[in-house]
Amino acid sequence: MHGTWARRLVAGITSTLLAAAGLVALPATAQAAVPDSFRISGSGFGHGVGMPQFGAYELARRGGVNGGDVLRHYYKGATTQHVTTPQIVAVQVYGPDPLGRSGYGDTKDTSAVAVHDGSWRLRTSDGKTLLTGSGTTRFSLSTASGKIVVKVDGKTYRANLLRIHWSGTRYYRSDGTQALATVRDAHGTYKHGRMTLSARQGIPNVVNDVLLNTEYLYGIAEMPSSWGVEGSAALRAQAMAARSYALVAMRSAKTDCRCHVVDDVRDQNFTGWKKENEGTNGRWGKVWKKAVNASVASRTRAQALTYAGSPVQAHYYSSSGGRTADSEDVWVSRIPYERSVSDPYSKAAPGNSYASWTRTITQAQARRLFGLTNVQSIAVTARWTSGQVRTLTATKPNGTKASITGKADAMRSKIGARTTAGSMPASWITRVTAVS
Repeated sequence: MHGTWARRLVAGITSTLLAAAGLVALPATAQAAVPDSFRISGSGFGHGVGMPQFGAYELARRGGVNGGDVLRHYYKGATTQHVTTPQIVAVQVYGPDPLGRSGYGDTKDTSAVAVHDGSWRLRTSDGKTLLTGSGTTRFSLSTASGKIVVKVDGKTYRANLLRIHWSGTRYYRSDGTQALATVRDAHGTYKHGRMTLSARQGIPNVVNDVLLNTEYLYGIAEMPSSWGVEGSAALRAQAMAARSYALVAMRSAKTDCRCHVVDDVRDQNFTGWKKENEGTNGRWGKVWKKAVNASVASRTRAQALTYAGSPVQAHYYSSSGGRTADSEDVWVSRIPYERSVSDPYSKAAPGNSYASWTRTITQAQARRLFGLTNVQSIAVTARWTSGQVRTLTATKPNGTKASITGKADAMRSKIGARTTAGSMPASWITRVTAVS
Protein backbone atom coordinates (compact mmCIF):
# COMPACT_ATOMS: atom_id res chain seq x y z
CA MET A 1 0.00 0.00 0.00
CA HIS A 2 2.86 2.32 0.84
CA GLY A 3 4.44 1.46 -2.52
CA THR A 4 1.23 2.40 -4.38
CA TRP A 5 1.00 5.67 -2.50
CA ALA A 6 4.65 6.43 -3.31
CA ARG A 7 4.17 5.70 -6.97
CA ARG A 8 1.16 8.00 -7.07
CA LEU A 9 3.08 10.74 -5.31
CA VAL A 10 5.97 10.50 -7.76
CA ALA A 11 3.58 10.40 -10.71
CA GLY A 12 1.78 13.47 -9.39
CA ILE A 13 4.98 15.41 -8.88
CA THR A 14 6.19 14.41 -12.35
CA SER A 15 2.91 15.46 -14.01
CA THR A 16 2.98 18.80 -12.23
CA LEU A 17 6.53 19.49 -13.35
CA LEU A 18 5.80 18.46 -16.94
CA ALA A 19 2.68 20.59 -16.99
CA ALA A 20 4.62 23.55 -15.72
CA ALA A 21 7.03 23.00 -18.58
CA GLY A 22 4.11 22.86 -21.01
CA LEU A 23 4.75 19.23 -21.98
CA VAL A 24 1.37 17.76 -20.95
CA ALA A 25 -2.17 19.10 -21.08
CA LEU A 26 -3.96 20.08 -17.91
CA PRO A 27 -7.62 19.11 -17.43
CA ALA A 28 -10.10 21.39 -19.20
CA THR A 29 -11.18 23.00 -15.93
CA ALA A 30 -7.60 23.95 -15.22
CA GLN A 31 -7.01 25.31 -18.71
CA ALA A 32 -10.08 27.58 -18.50
CA ALA A 33 -10.21 27.43 -22.32
CA VAL A 34 -12.48 29.99 -23.98
CA PRO A 35 -13.47 30.41 -27.64
CA ASP A 36 -12.00 33.18 -29.76
CA SER A 37 -15.42 34.43 -30.82
CA PHE A 38 -19.14 33.66 -31.04
CA ARG A 39 -21.33 33.38 -34.12
CA ILE A 40 -24.84 34.80 -33.74
CA SER A 41 -27.37 33.27 -36.13
CA GLY A 42 -30.65 35.05 -36.67
CA SER A 43 -33.46 36.06 -38.98
CA GLY A 44 -35.42 39.17 -39.91
CA PHE A 45 -34.60 42.82 -40.42
CA GLY A 46 -36.22 45.61 -38.43
CA HIS A 47 -38.06 46.29 -35.19
CA GLY A 48 -40.79 43.71 -35.68
CA VAL A 49 -43.90 45.81 -34.98
CA GLY A 50 -46.70 45.82 -37.55
CA MET A 51 -46.32 44.76 -41.17
CA PRO A 52 -43.16 43.05 -42.43
CA GLN A 53 -42.87 44.07 -46.07
CA PHE A 54 -41.39 40.78 -47.28
CA GLY A 55 -44.15 39.00 -45.39
CA ALA A 56 -46.78 41.13 -47.12
CA TYR A 57 -45.16 40.37 -50.48
CA GLU A 58 -45.20 36.60 -49.98
CA LEU A 59 -48.75 36.66 -48.60
CA ALA A 60 -49.81 38.60 -51.70
CA ARG A 61 -47.91 36.21 -54.02
CA ARG A 62 -49.89 33.26 -52.71
CA GLY A 63 -53.07 34.89 -53.99
CA GLY A 64 -56.58 35.21 -52.75
CA VAL A 65 -55.98 38.43 -50.81
CA ASN A 66 -56.30 42.15 -51.46
CA GLY A 67 -54.45 45.04 -49.84
CA GLY A 68 -56.96 45.28 -47.03
CA ASP A 69 -56.60 41.57 -46.25
CA VAL A 70 -52.84 41.97 -45.94
CA LEU A 71 -53.24 44.85 -43.51
CA ARG A 72 -55.88 43.09 -41.45
CA HIS A 73 -53.57 40.11 -41.02
CA TYR A 74 -50.73 42.17 -39.61
CA TYR A 75 -52.75 44.78 -37.69
CA LYS A 76 -55.16 42.93 -35.44
CA GLY A 77 -58.61 44.48 -35.08
CA ALA A 78 -57.82 47.20 -37.64
CA THR A 79 -59.65 47.68 -40.91
CA THR A 80 -59.43 49.76 -44.09
CA GLN A 81 -61.94 52.42 -45.02
CA HIS A 82 -62.26 55.68 -46.90
CA VAL A 83 -61.51 58.69 -44.71
CA THR A 84 -61.46 62.44 -45.19
CA THR A 85 -57.89 63.71 -45.53
CA PRO A 86 -56.05 67.03 -45.76
CA GLN A 87 -55.21 68.00 -49.32
CA ILE A 88 -51.59 69.07 -48.84
CA VAL A 89 -48.72 67.53 -46.89
CA ALA A 90 -45.53 69.53 -46.30
CA VAL A 91 -42.41 67.35 -46.53
CA GLN A 92 -39.11 68.67 -45.21
CA VAL A 93 -36.40 67.66 -47.70
CA TYR A 94 -33.59 69.78 -46.22
CA GLY A 95 -33.11 71.42 -42.85
CA PRO A 96 -32.45 70.88 -39.13
CA ASP A 97 -34.17 67.95 -37.44
CA PRO A 98 -37.65 68.96 -36.16
CA LEU A 99 -38.33 65.69 -34.35
CA GLY A 100 -35.65 65.68 -31.66
CA ARG A 101 -33.80 62.70 -33.16
CA SER A 102 -30.07 62.80 -32.48
CA GLY A 103 -27.87 62.27 -35.52
CA TYR A 104 -30.48 63.30 -38.06
CA GLY A 105 -31.20 66.51 -39.89
CA ASP A 106 -28.98 68.73 -42.01
CA THR A 107 -26.28 70.92 -40.53
CA LYS A 108 -24.70 72.74 -43.49
CA ASP A 109 -25.52 76.44 -43.46
CA THR A 110 -25.89 76.63 -47.24
CA SER A 111 -27.82 74.65 -49.82
CA ALA A 112 -29.24 75.11 -53.31
CA VAL A 113 -32.35 74.38 -55.32
CA ALA A 114 -32.06 73.79 -59.05
CA VAL A 115 -34.93 73.86 -61.51
CA HIS A 116 -34.22 71.80 -64.60
CA ASP A 117 -35.84 72.71 -67.93
CA GLY A 118 -39.23 74.40 -68.16
CA SER A 119 -39.83 77.76 -66.50
CA TRP A 120 -39.97 79.02 -62.93
CA ARG A 121 -40.84 81.89 -60.64
CA LEU A 122 -39.74 83.08 -57.20
CA ARG A 123 -42.55 84.37 -54.96
CA THR A 124 -43.16 85.85 -51.53
CA SER A 125 -45.43 84.26 -48.93
CA ASP A 126 -48.27 86.63 -49.89
CA GLY A 127 -48.10 85.66 -53.56
CA LYS A 128 -46.01 88.50 -54.98
CA THR A 129 -43.77 87.38 -57.87
CA LEU A 130 -40.19 88.61 -57.46
CA LEU A 131 -38.56 87.03 -60.49
CA THR A 132 -39.34 84.66 -63.38
CA GLY A 133 -37.12 82.71 -65.73
CA SER A 134 -36.71 79.60 -67.85
CA GLY A 135 -34.19 76.89 -68.51
CA THR A 136 -32.04 75.17 -65.90
CA THR A 137 -31.47 77.63 -63.05
CA ARG A 138 -29.71 77.39 -59.68
CA PHE A 139 -31.00 79.13 -56.55
CA SER A 140 -28.27 79.47 -53.87
CA LEU A 141 -29.62 79.31 -50.32
CA SER A 142 -28.19 80.70 -47.09
CA THR A 143 -29.51 82.50 -44.01
CA ALA A 144 -28.93 85.85 -42.30
CA SER A 145 -30.54 87.30 -39.16
CA GLY A 146 -33.21 84.61 -39.12
CA LYS A 147 -34.20 85.13 -42.75
CA ILE A 148 -33.75 82.94 -45.82
CA VAL A 149 -31.38 84.42 -48.41
CA VAL A 150 -31.82 83.39 -52.06
CA LYS A 151 -29.38 84.32 -54.79
CA VAL A 152 -30.44 83.74 -58.39
CA ASP A 153 -29.53 85.33 -61.73
CA GLY A 154 -27.24 87.80 -59.99
CA LYS A 155 -29.96 89.06 -57.64
CA THR A 156 -30.35 88.55 -53.89
CA TYR A 157 -33.62 88.24 -51.97
CA ARG A 158 -34.17 88.07 -48.18
CA ALA A 159 -37.43 87.20 -46.43
CA ASN A 160 -38.98 85.16 -43.68
CA LEU A 161 -40.42 82.87 -46.34
CA LEU A 162 -39.99 82.49 -50.11
CA ARG A 163 -41.34 79.97 -52.59
CA ILE A 164 -40.07 78.48 -55.84
CA HIS A 165 -42.63 77.34 -58.42
CA TRP A 166 -41.86 75.48 -61.66
CA SER A 167 -43.85 74.71 -64.77
CA GLY A 168 -45.91 71.55 -65.16
CA THR A 169 -47.31 71.78 -61.64
CA ARG A 170 -50.68 72.96 -60.34
CA TYR A 171 -48.85 76.04 -58.92
CA TYR A 172 -47.39 77.33 -62.20
CA ARG A 173 -48.15 76.80 -65.87
CA SER A 174 -49.72 73.40 -65.40
CA ASP A 175 -49.90 72.87 -69.17
CA GLY A 176 -46.33 74.08 -69.74
CA THR A 177 -43.08 72.16 -70.15
CA GLN A 178 -42.61 69.79 -67.25
CA ALA A 179 -39.70 70.95 -65.12
CA LEU A 180 -38.01 69.06 -62.28
CA ALA A 181 -36.44 70.40 -59.09
CA THR A 182 -33.48 69.09 -57.11
CA VAL A 183 -32.14 70.14 -53.73
CA ARG A 184 -28.45 69.86 -52.90
CA ASP A 185 -27.77 67.17 -50.27
CA ALA A 186 -31.37 65.92 -50.41
CA HIS A 187 -31.93 62.39 -51.72
CA GLY A 188 -34.87 63.01 -54.01
CA THR A 189 -35.84 64.66 -57.28
CA TYR A 190 -39.12 66.57 -57.33
CA LYS A 191 -41.71 66.84 -60.09
CA HIS A 192 -44.74 67.94 -58.09
CA GLY A 193 -45.69 70.78 -55.78
CA ARG A 194 -43.52 73.73 -54.85
CA MET A 195 -40.55 74.47 -52.58
CA THR A 196 -41.14 76.59 -49.49
CA LEU A 197 -37.95 78.20 -48.17
CA SER A 198 -37.28 79.53 -44.68
CA ALA A 199 -34.47 79.73 -42.09
CA ARG A 200 -34.10 77.60 -38.95
CA GLN A 201 -31.17 77.63 -36.56
CA GLY A 202 -29.01 79.35 -39.18
CA ILE A 203 -29.70 76.62 -41.74
CA PRO A 204 -31.89 76.75 -44.85
CA ASN A 205 -35.16 74.87 -44.40
CA VAL A 206 -36.63 73.48 -47.62
CA VAL A 207 -40.11 71.94 -47.76
CA ASN A 208 -41.85 70.28 -50.70
CA ASP A 209 -45.61 70.97 -50.56
CA VAL A 210 -47.41 68.12 -52.37
CA LEU A 211 -50.82 66.46 -52.55
CA LEU A 212 -51.05 63.89 -49.77
CA ASN A 213 -53.16 61.21 -51.42
CA THR A 214 -51.25 61.04 -54.69
CA GLU A 215 -48.09 63.12 -55.15
CA TYR A 216 -46.66 62.33 -51.73
CA LEU A 217 -47.40 58.62 -51.96
CA TYR A 218 -46.06 58.41 -55.52
CA GLY A 219 -42.69 59.36 -54.01
CA ILE A 220 -42.67 56.96 -51.03
CA ALA A 221 -39.73 54.61 -51.63
CA GLU A 222 -40.46 51.97 -49.02
CA MET A 223 -41.27 48.88 -51.10
CA PRO A 224 -39.88 47.68 -54.48
CA SER A 225 -42.36 48.65 -57.18
CA SER A 226 -41.51 45.48 -59.12
CA TRP A 227 -43.31 43.47 -56.44
CA GLY A 228 -46.53 44.60 -58.07
CA VAL A 229 -46.06 42.04 -60.85
CA GLU A 230 -46.68 39.07 -58.52
CA GLY A 231 -47.86 40.83 -55.39
CA SER A 232 -49.98 43.86 -56.22
CA ALA A 233 -51.87 43.45 -52.93
CA ALA A 234 -48.62 44.11 -51.06
CA LEU A 235 -48.13 47.42 -52.88
CA ARG A 236 -51.70 48.45 -52.16
CA ALA A 237 -51.26 47.56 -48.51
CA GLN A 238 -48.07 49.63 -48.41
CA ALA A 239 -49.80 52.62 -49.99
CA MET A 240 -52.62 52.57 -47.43
CA ALA A 241 -50.20 52.03 -44.52
CA ALA A 242 -48.04 54.94 -45.70
CA ARG A 243 -51.05 57.24 -46.02
CA SER A 244 -52.24 56.23 -42.54
CA TYR A 245 -48.83 56.90 -41.05
CA ALA A 246 -48.74 60.36 -42.62
CA LEU A 247 -52.25 61.20 -41.41
CA VAL A 248 -51.25 60.50 -37.82
CA ALA A 249 -47.97 62.40 -38.18
CA MET A 250 -49.87 65.42 -39.48
CA ARG A 251 -51.78 65.70 -36.20
CA SER A 252 -48.62 66.94 -34.46
CA ALA A 253 -47.81 70.50 -35.48
CA LYS A 254 -44.20 71.21 -36.41
CA THR A 255 -44.53 74.95 -36.86
CA ASP A 256 -40.82 75.71 -36.61
CA CYS A 257 -40.03 73.76 -39.79
CA ARG A 258 -43.37 74.52 -41.51
CA CYS A 259 -43.58 70.80 -42.24
CA HIS A 260 -45.70 67.78 -41.36
CA VAL A 261 -43.17 65.02 -42.05
CA VAL A 262 -39.52 64.59 -42.94
CA ASP A 263 -38.26 62.67 -45.94
CA ASP A 264 -36.34 59.79 -44.34
CA VAL A 265 -36.64 56.90 -41.88
CA ARG A 266 -37.65 59.25 -39.05
CA ASP A 267 -40.98 59.22 -40.88
CA GLN A 268 -41.08 57.64 -44.34
CA ASN A 269 -38.51 57.55 -47.13
CA PHE A 270 -39.66 60.09 -49.73
CA THR A 271 -37.66 60.43 -52.95
CA GLY A 272 -40.30 62.07 -55.14
CA TRP A 273 -39.83 61.67 -58.88
CA LYS A 274 -37.04 59.13 -58.40
CA LYS A 275 -39.57 56.64 -57.08
CA GLU A 276 -42.36 57.64 -59.43
CA ASN A 277 -40.06 57.26 -62.46
CA GLU A 278 -38.44 54.02 -61.30
CA GLY A 279 -37.34 51.55 -63.99
CA THR A 280 -36.73 51.89 -67.70
CA ASN A 281 -39.09 54.55 -69.05
CA GLY A 282 -40.71 54.65 -65.63
CA ARG A 283 -41.98 51.07 -65.99
CA TRP A 284 -41.93 50.19 -62.29
CA GLY A 285 -43.01 53.65 -61.22
CA LYS A 286 -46.23 53.15 -63.18
CA VAL A 287 -46.87 49.91 -61.27
CA TRP A 288 -46.46 51.73 -57.95
CA LYS A 289 -48.66 54.65 -59.04
CA LYS A 290 -51.38 52.20 -60.05
CA ALA A 291 -51.31 50.70 -56.56
CA VAL A 292 -51.54 54.16 -54.99
CA ASN A 293 -54.36 55.29 -57.27
CA ALA A 294 -56.41 52.20 -56.44
CA SER A 295 -56.93 53.59 -52.94
CA VAL A 296 -57.77 57.20 -53.91
CA ALA A 297 -61.25 58.63 -54.31
CA SER A 298 -60.27 62.33 -54.49
CA ARG A 299 -57.73 64.84 -53.25
CA THR A 300 -59.42 64.79 -49.86
CA ARG A 301 -60.75 61.25 -49.62
CA ALA A 302 -58.86 57.97 -49.74
CA GLN A 303 -58.47 54.59 -48.07
CA ALA A 304 -56.50 54.33 -44.84
CA LEU A 305 -55.86 51.78 -42.12
CA THR A 306 -58.12 52.56 -39.17
CA TYR A 307 -58.80 51.31 -35.66
CA ALA A 308 -61.97 52.30 -33.82
CA GLY A 309 -62.80 54.54 -36.78
CA SER A 310 -59.59 56.63 -36.85
CA PRO A 311 -56.43 56.37 -38.97
CA VAL A 312 -53.56 54.70 -37.13
CA GLN A 313 -49.80 55.05 -37.11
CA ALA A 314 -49.02 51.93 -39.08
CA HIS A 315 -45.48 50.81 -38.25
CA TYR A 316 -43.79 48.57 -40.79
CA TYR A 317 -40.34 47.11 -41.48
CA SER A 318 -38.52 44.72 -43.78
CA SER A 319 -39.06 41.16 -42.47
CA SER A 320 -39.72 39.17 -39.32
CA GLY A 321 -38.10 36.05 -37.95
CA GLY A 322 -41.32 34.05 -38.08
CA ARG A 323 -43.67 36.02 -35.84
CA THR A 324 -44.35 39.74 -35.44
CA ALA A 325 -44.04 41.52 -32.10
CA ASP A 326 -46.34 43.01 -29.51
CA SER A 327 -45.49 46.72 -29.53
CA GLU A 328 -44.74 46.89 -25.79
CA ASP A 329 -42.15 44.10 -26.12
CA VAL A 330 -40.17 46.22 -28.57
CA TRP A 331 -40.73 49.75 -27.26
CA VAL A 332 -42.89 50.85 -24.30
CA SER A 333 -46.53 51.47 -25.18
CA ARG A 334 -49.10 48.78 -25.79
CA ILE A 335 -50.74 49.52 -29.15
CA PRO A 336 -53.98 47.55 -29.46
CA TYR A 337 -53.78 46.86 -33.18
CA GLU A 338 -50.07 45.98 -33.18
CA ARG A 339 -50.25 42.50 -31.67
CA SER A 340 -47.98 39.53 -32.27
CA VAL A 341 -49.17 37.36 -35.19
CA SER A 342 -47.72 34.39 -37.02
CA ASP A 343 -45.62 35.32 -40.04
CA PRO A 344 -44.36 32.29 -41.95
CA TYR A 345 -44.28 34.49 -45.05
CA SER A 346 -41.20 36.67 -44.47
CA LYS A 347 -38.73 33.78 -44.48
CA ALA A 348 -40.39 32.25 -47.55
CA ALA A 349 -40.41 35.44 -49.63
CA PRO A 350 -38.12 35.39 -52.70
CA GLY A 351 -35.25 37.83 -52.55
CA ASN A 352 -35.22 38.17 -48.76
CA SER A 353 -31.51 38.21 -47.96
CA TYR A 354 -32.34 38.54 -44.27
CA ALA A 355 -34.28 35.29 -44.01
CA SER A 356 -31.13 34.18 -42.22
CA TRP A 357 -28.01 36.06 -41.24
CA THR A 358 -24.98 35.84 -38.97
CA ARG A 359 -22.96 38.27 -36.91
CA THR A 360 -19.75 37.77 -34.93
CA ILE A 361 -18.84 38.85 -31.41
CA THR A 362 -15.18 38.52 -30.42
CA GLN A 363 -14.17 37.16 -27.02
CA ALA A 364 -13.02 40.64 -26.00
CA GLN A 365 -16.38 42.18 -26.93
CA ALA A 366 -18.28 39.38 -25.21
CA ARG A 367 -16.38 40.14 -22.00
CA ARG A 368 -17.35 43.81 -22.27
CA LEU A 369 -20.97 43.01 -23.08
CA PHE A 370 -21.44 40.78 -20.04
CA GLY A 371 -18.82 42.20 -17.67
CA LEU A 372 -17.05 38.85 -17.28
CA THR A 373 -13.34 38.04 -17.36
CA ASN A 374 -13.88 35.13 -19.76
CA VAL A 375 -16.92 33.86 -21.67
CA GLN A 376 -17.18 30.17 -22.56
CA SER A 377 -20.74 30.10 -23.92
CA ILE A 378 -23.66 32.38 -24.76
CA ALA A 379 -27.31 31.39 -25.00
CA VAL A 380 -30.75 32.95 -25.37
CA THR A 381 -32.44 32.17 -22.05
CA ALA A 382 -35.68 34.14 -22.46
CA ARG A 383 -37.67 35.36 -25.46
CA TRP A 384 -40.52 37.76 -26.10
CA THR A 385 -43.76 36.44 -27.61
CA SER A 386 -42.40 37.12 -31.09
CA GLY A 387 -39.34 34.96 -30.48
CA GLN A 388 -37.10 38.02 -30.27
CA VAL A 389 -34.37 37.84 -27.65
CA ARG A 390 -35.37 39.04 -24.20
CA THR A 391 -32.45 37.69 -22.13
CA LEU A 392 -29.01 36.68 -23.31
CA THR A 393 -26.86 34.76 -20.81
CA ALA A 394 -23.10 34.19 -20.83
CA THR A 395 -21.31 31.50 -18.82
CA LYS A 396 -17.70 31.47 -17.61
CA PRO A 397 -15.61 28.26 -17.61
CA ASN A 398 -16.19 27.96 -13.84
CA GLY A 399 -19.97 28.14 -14.31
CA THR A 400 -20.46 31.78 -13.27
CA LYS A 401 -23.24 33.39 -15.29
CA ALA A 402 -24.14 36.94 -16.29
CA SER A 403 -27.18 38.10 -18.27
CA ILE A 404 -28.45 41.13 -20.14
CA THR A 405 -32.19 41.70 -20.50
CA GLY A 406 -34.21 44.32 -22.31
CA LYS A 407 -36.88 45.29 -24.82
CA ALA A 408 -36.36 43.72 -28.22
CA ASP A 409 -35.20 46.86 -30.03
CA ALA A 410 -32.86 47.84 -27.18
CA MET A 411 -31.35 44.34 -27.25
CA ARG A 412 -30.81 44.63 -31.00
CA SER A 413 -28.88 47.86 -30.48
CA LYS A 414 -26.93 46.72 -27.45
CA ILE A 415 -25.83 43.38 -28.86
CA GLY A 416 -25.34 44.73 -32.36
CA ALA A 417 -22.97 47.42 -31.14
CA ARG A 418 -20.63 44.66 -29.88
CA THR A 419 -20.54 42.73 -33.15
CA THR A 420 -17.71 43.12 -35.64
CA ALA A 421 -20.26 44.66 -38.04
CA GLY A 422 -21.28 47.22 -35.41
CA SER A 423 -24.96 46.40 -35.80
CA MET A 424 -27.45 43.55 -35.93
CA PRO A 425 -30.34 43.33 -38.44
CA ALA A 426 -32.97 42.26 -35.89
CA SER A 427 -33.36 40.66 -32.48
CA TRP A 428 -34.67 37.31 -33.70
CA ILE A 429 -31.60 35.35 -32.56
CA THR A 430 -31.93 31.62 -33.23
CA ARG A 431 -28.67 30.48 -31.63
CA VAL A 432 -25.19 31.55 -30.54
CA THR A 433 -22.26 29.25 -31.38
CA ALA A 434 -18.74 29.30 -29.94
CA VAL A 435 -16.00 29.60 -32.57
CA SER A 436 -12.40 28.67 -31.73
